Amino acid sequence: MIKISEKKDASMQVKREYHGIPLRVISDYLVELGGTIIGEDLVRGEDWSATLCRGEPFRLGALRFDTVHVHFEGDPPVLNRLLALFDLRMIRAGG
Repeated sequence: MIKISEKKDASMQVKREYHGIPLRVISDYLVELGGTIIGEDLVRGEDWSATLCRGEPFRLGALRFDTVHVHFEGDPPVLNRLLALFDLRMIRAGG
């Protein structure tokens, strides 16, 4: 699920939901992209931030997957570049 909205101060907000990837892994990816961990639920970079929140587990039959909600916010050009790089890290292959 992806939601995009623009705030009046020209910052952009994007909300995403990920399944099967632990919060800590998502946080580490954001650090690799230039962020700094601020507590367990916030990663902040230059002109962007990401708030992470654990959601209800996603169930598929007997399987149970972690759910993490990520709320990105930042300067639109900076956030668009961050999300393009972040999306590459979030690609998963089954197998």
